[in-house]
Amino acid sequence: MTPAPLAARIADTETPVLEAHDLVKTYEVGRGFFAPPGLVRAVTGISLTLAPRRTLAVVGESGSGKSTLGRMLALIEPPTDGRLAIDGVDVTGVAGARLKALRRSVQMVFQNPYGSLNPRRTIRATLEEPLIVNTDIGPDERRARALDMLARVGLRPEHAERYPHMFSGGQRQRIAIARALMLRPKIIVLDEPVSALDVSVRAQVLNLLADLQQEFALAYVFVSHDLSVVRHIADDVMVMYLGGVVEQAPKAALFADPRHPYTRALLSATPVADPGRARDRIVLTGELPSPFAPPPGCAFNPRCPLAIERCRAEKPMLHHGEDGRRTACHLAE
Repeated sequence: MTPAPLAARIADTETPVLEAHDLVKTYEVGRGFFAPPGLVRAVTGISLTLAPRRTLAVVGESGSGKSTLGRMLALIEPPTDGRLAIDGVDVTGVAGARLKALRRSVQMVFQNPYGSLNPRRTIRATLEEPLIVNTDIGPDERRARALDMLARVGLRPEHAERYPHMFSGGQRQRIAIARALMLRPKIIVLDEPVSALDVSVRAQVLNLLADLQQEFALAYVFVSHDLSVVRHIADDVMVMYLGGVVEQAPKAALFADPRHPYTRALLSATPVADPGRARDRIVLTGELPSPFAPPPGCAFNPRCPLAIERCRAEKPMLHHGEDGRRTACHLAE
């Protein structure tokens, strides 16, 4: 069988820095002394391609597999199956010194900036640590690079000798972003990077990320459950449900004309800053199915208000439509 084409080819004129094909991640989980271990299918065959200066947002409910996908793309967890290439280099099965060298090309920014910073280290020591581990440059140049990066994220030189508890949440996230940039990566995976911040601070951090993306030609994978944030920063949007992709499209197309019932439900729950605008809220019934035993057919069929008998019996394949759209829905075909 001919493999499906890699999805979301963002820019034909630029060489992709991130390519994934049929990524799968499963975990064995114990279920008691006498019971055999269960198999959790966290990610079930994800394909994507991303070019410099482009942002792919990955959205979905908690338990959809979006954070697991982010950790695989950041080389924190190896995929169970599939192929992953960073800057044209196949990293599948790579380990040791070669994997360490490849990790310089992709970094990650986590949701909780305080939890990701060592409270016992000064900000300068935190920023210099990646250079100490991965390069052989001297202390003077390390200090100069740390101060320069602080300035690029909007902090002052005197902040370098302070500790994380002395900063606000927004400032700590700026520090986490600065640390991710110290090795000048080509890809940054952002896992809910602004969900713990106030709304006003959130906008400042998003604008900072947009400026840094253009300055350093960065490719972003932006993991989020907040579609109002995604509307601000993304170029393309991938919607995940129970480990798989149900819809993917350019941002404007997805927000204007969502094709999958799950995407429509997510968009209907997104707050709108216009009190006079009429909205039809789609309320999903039931809970996300267990990844131990996903339902037959379409994984969304137990909660889908439009499900037909075919949805309960036959799993829909990703249908490749116009303008780079992909939809996994029998009705959308």
